[in-house]
Amino acid sequence: MDVYRKFTEALRSLSPRGGVIVAFSGGADSVCLLHLFLTAAARGDFPHPVAAAHLNHALRGEESDRDERFCADFCAAHGVSFFSEKIDVSAAAKAEKRGVEETARSLRYAYFARLLAAESAYTCVATAHNKNDLCETMLFNLGRGTALDGLCSIPARRGDILRPLLGVRREEILAYNEENRLEFVTDSTNQSLDYSRNRIRHNVLPALTGIAPSCVDNMARSAALLARDADYLDGEAKRAYEVLVSAGALDTKKAQNFHRALLSRVVKLLYNQSKLPHREGVHLENLHIEQLCDRIESGDPDFTLDLPACAAVCSRGLLRFVKEPPRPPAFCFPLTIGVPIDLPSGECLLVTTEAEPKDFPQKPLAVLDAGAFRGKPCFVRSRKEGDTIVYFKKTHKVKRVIADAKLDAGQKAKLFFLSAGDTVLYIRATATADSAYFRGGEPLRVFCRNIQNKGDA
Repeated sequence: MDVYRKFTEALRSLSPRGGVIVAFSGGADSVCLLHLFLTAAARGDFPHPVAAAHLNHALRGEESDRDERFCADFCAAHGVSFFSEKIDVSAAAKAEKRGVEETARSLRYAYFARLLAAESAYTCVATAHNKNDLCETMLFNLGRGTALDGLCSIPARRGDILRPLLGVRREEILAYNEENRLEFVTDSTNQSLDYSRNRIRHNVLPALTGIAPSCVDNMARSAALLARDADYLDGEAKRAYEVLVSAGALDTKKAQNFHRALLSRVVKLLYNQSKLPHREGVHLENLHIEQLCDRIESGDPDFTLDLPACAAVCSRGLLRFVKEPPRPPAFCFPLTIGVPIDLPSGECLLVTTEAEPKDFPQKPLAVLDAGAFRGKPCFVRSRKEGDTIVYFKKTHKVKRVIADAKLDAGQKAKLFFLSAGDTVLYIRATATADSAYFRGGEPLRVFCRNIQNKGDA
């Protein structure tokens, strides 16, 4: 089957109901896609207007500008309406504290959404993802850890985004371009092994193809079969949702009777339907869904789980997602050995050389090396942006250490840090720096109690 026939068959199944804007980078895949749409329009196989849109990410200097000029010239030569915009993605990523690739993708799709809202002649955007992209994404998701939906890889349609080339291999696209004498530009970063996807493209997938020559076709077929199963489960989950959810709350007692394959999807539906102001790039991961399912299946009618940008609160067997709880106030107090300090969490902290101080629990939170606290002003404080801690002979970002500890909202509210100068030596119940780890010598004990109840742990 040739590329044009694969394209038109995919187009018929996707059923666009109006004009299409082709996401046009100027690379081999998008040049092929735009040419296919123009050919289909000329032959009467696509009776709607076709345009192209290019977002200049300003990541590669003159090369980025060259790509934009190429796209504009290509569209002018073929009589295609052309839209373009330039955004400093690197600056946006820094401002939003996100990765460059993630930010670029987010800004790109936001640009397409603005175009569709402004240009009434067009109802959808077509991207040039191909069969190889589908397999690379499948491998990438598998390597990071994923559930069924991640193994389905790239959907042929998501809302107003169409992907009519998912049934076409990359080598078929290059052959089509050569046959039709289509020029294109090459992004120099596509060869860089600094990016995970490029390593999969240039190293992993070719190695797998050497073992199983038909792996690209076979993986794409598997993704289609998995997508069919996922579609069925989604339908069943929607029916279960109607049974389990009322007024935005999930009945956890009833939910215990449902298989986790459905329960996990119902939890995700509840999150998506919660109408919370989800932060861009923040999602409910499979890990969080599994944690929630564990709590539901435990039969506990009352619990709270701190989640990205929100919290899951279960009260009397009714589970809801609520806005992100307010962060505890920032604080920083001078630390004097042997002198109690009242913390904003409602607790009293004592760092002392005494073994059994009066009015504090018998067992300390931690035993540290007193020598680490000498020679510099010491503090008990909240986390600061950019904090790191050295333990197991490696420097770790404190933000990552806390995330990996999977603390709930209550535990996070009680966090405190002991530092000597700017050096973090101890994070409550989470990590101790190598330099403060007690290996003998003079011990320094950390005690904590509720302010209201002397002697409580």
